[in-house]
Amino acid sequence: MTKPPSHLPLEIAPVNRINLLSALDCVRGCLKTTSMLWMHALGLRVLPGVVLSDWSKSSENAVRRFARTGHFSQVLLRIDKRNERWTRRRGGYLISLADAPATVRELQREGMIAVLLEPASPYADNYGLAGVTVPEEEKLIVEVVGPGFDASDILRNDLTPHERWEVDLGPLNRRANAVLGTSCRRIHLISSEDYMATVETRLAKIGARAKNPAFPDAVLKGSKADSSMLAEEGIAFLKRTHQTLLLKHAGSYSAIPEKHIVSFAHNIQVLLSGLSGYGIHLGPSSFAASIVPKRGLVFWDFFPARKQEAASLYPAA
Repeated sequence: MTKPPSHLPLEIAPVNRINLLSALDCVRGCLKTTSMLWMHALGLRVLPGVVLSDWSKSSENAVRRFARTGHFSQVLLRIDKRNERWTRRRGGYLISLADAPATVRELQREGMIAVLLEPASPYADNYGLAGVTVPEEEKLIVEVVGPGFDASDILRNDLTPHERWEVDLGPLNRRANAVLGTSCRRIHLISSEDYMATVETRLAKIGARAKNPAFPDAVLKGSKADSSMLAEEGIAFLKRTHQTLLLKHAGSYSAIPEKHIVSFAHNIQVLLSGLSGYGIHLGPSSFAASIVPKRGLVFWDFFPARKQEAASLYPAA
């Protein structure tokens, strides 16, 4: 089993430019969490949370303190593993605080760390966005899914994106408050028929996650899997938990307002500019975010395509 990073637990909210490098050392090799710390320190909106490698007394105290501050009884679970972007196990779902100890211990046995974030339901996102930079063309390609979907639907190729945009990022020395709106253009919009198909796929995924949130693929691909039945279970779950955003938009797709694309691109430019201040210059990289109710644009992570550039995210002090 891979040895997890040391000096955890770590709270995300207090991380800033002053203590960033020591915080990064705590999660060395865990690129998802590393990217979250970079984004938070450089001013992008990231959900607050606690990073854990085990369930110790200090972990319990950190989680209790975090939950008490936010007055919540659930957390959004994200998982990370050293030097691995994708794992068969999935995170991105809510767990109760009562289930946190067993969940963290199970992840520890699998060589993973847990990132417990402020609760934000994956079924309540207004939009999910995934962007890829094309540095040689100074462009950003953004794929979007609509209300009730989430960014993982695109990132894991679970379904077809609803929109695709092209944004002119311009040179990184452009002023931080540059206006990008005039350079945004939609280059693809899903048809009504194809959108309805993605709704059915999403509902089946939700039904599978209701049965097994960590391993929905095993349910979807099981010998007894029935996508229509899983979709019905997804509908029942959304109604039972009063998370009906997807159902309200099941009949037609609501295109994303351009202002969200502008904000997404602008924040990525701010991040890339901030990284350059540390001597870090990324080539093609992917970025994920959502438009979350009451929070607005929230970033989840970013990943450089090249291993050498990923390693540069841990600069020497």
